[in-house]
Amino acid sequence: MQKLKNNTSLGLLVFLALFGLSIGTFDNYRELWISTNGLTPSSISHIISVSYIVTVFVLFYFSIRISPSKLKLGVCLTLILNMLTGTILICLNNTGYLFWIKFLMFFNIAFSQLILASAYPLMMSIQKDDELYTKKVFVESFFNKLGFLIVAILLGKTIFSRVIDYNTCLLFSVIFNFFALIVLLAIPVVNNNRNHFDLTSSLKYFQKNKVIYHFLLVNMLGDLIWGACLGLPMLLLTENLQLSSALASLIILSLGILSSILAIVFLKYWRFSNDKYNLFVKFGLRIILYVLLFITGNKVILWGIIGYLLLTDQTHGYIFQSYFINNIKEEYSLFLTTLRYCTSLLGRAIGTFFCGLVFKQNLSIFILPTLIFSIIHYFLAVDLIKKKENGLIND
Repeated sequence: MQKLKNNTSLGLLVFLALFGLSIGTFDNYRELWISTNGLTPSSISHIISVSYIVTVFVLFYFSIRISPSKLKLGVCLTLILNMLTGTILICLNNTGYLFWIKFLMFFNIAFSQLILASAYPLMMSIQKDDELYTKKVFVESFFNKLGFLIVAILLGKTIFSRVIDYNTCLLFSVIFNFFALIVLLAIPVVNNNRNHFDLTSSLKYFQKNKVIYHFLLVNMLGDLIWGACLGLPMLLLTENLQLSSALASLIILSLGILSSILAIVFLKYWRFSNDKYNLFVKFGLRIILYVLLFITGNKVILWGIIGYLLLTDQTHGYIFQSYFINNIKEEYSLFLTTLRYCTSLLGRAIGTFFCGLVFKQNLSIFILPTLIFSIIHYFLAVDLIKKKENGLIND
């Protein structure tokens, strides 16, 4: 523990690794845990959606009101509340107390998302380091997937006379959160002289560069589309496509890993010089698949959509994000990163709500919200690329 105190970077990475394990061991199975307690896909989508929206407001408040020196305390308190709600939910499993299950799960989701969203600002407040940020992205992703893989292998097996079920996944998550809290408490806060956030100045800058609002709208629609189709991925694979939870986990995990590999390959070798071509590869081909599913209602095409969505999740991320993050003034980049996360979460909330509404419908109706929003998103994205090419970011 003393080594973590003396090496702030190492401490932060260990914290992120432990929290990544916590997310990987339960978040992917959360909807299945709720489903086994008697709630419908529609109710589950509502819980998730409202939790995301509340997270957006709390995160925005954190960004403009909480000073960097108090951010660590805020994350620690959120971790404690996350563990508390998780522990109570473990005790409530299969008790039939649906009101309390929905109430506590609502907050448990919000706390998890808030910690995830606060990881980057927390890192910036403790130690600002570009190399550390690169390591952060890798550690979060790797240990999230590692937790997912461990549970996928253990799920349904008996260890020490105990069957590993979804409630055990929640227990694993609480345990990893506890260790993450211990590590975070041991990390000293270093004063990096970062000034408190100036909302007035940021709004003036964004008003001068209204293209940023366009970027945030496109960003929100992108996640809305994802949520409308894959807002309840494990339920979609287990209930609608009749897969076991273990097999569904391995499919999502393997395609997610392959997507990360393809993202590197595409960036280095298969990147078109014209971003409109990149846009078509990632989003245009998806629209074609949505249209085919709407016309035919064929489950084979649904499999194609799921596979293509998961494979292209990480690819072509440079189409919009890098330009806007890298070309605004540095003092506003953290706020833009926060707004990007907030709009993504808001889009995912709206999309998941629609997913719950159409989840039990035939496949043509199921894909209809995704198709409509995808067409709107595509035209707005084409227009954004034109503005990006014109270099409309001003000092």
